[in-house]
Amino acid sequence: MAWPPPFDEGEPEQGAAAARQALDHAALVASRLKTLLPSARPYGTAAVEEVRTRAVDLTASRPTAVAA
Repeated sequence: MAWPPPFDEGEPEQGAAAARQALDHAALVASRLKTLLPSARPYGTAAVEEVRTRAVDLTASRPTAVAA
């Protein structure tokens, strides 16, 4: 019995498009974090600390294009 193909027709292209979009969004997020975090440095609110913590966690996970 033959295994079915891993994707139906058109699905690889849809997956690649979704991955490309996710990578584009990730690049935008990284760019904004590089700008906003230094600007927020003087502030010690809970919201700012949460963003800093999440940014550190994201950096620690080191997402890459290969992982996507």
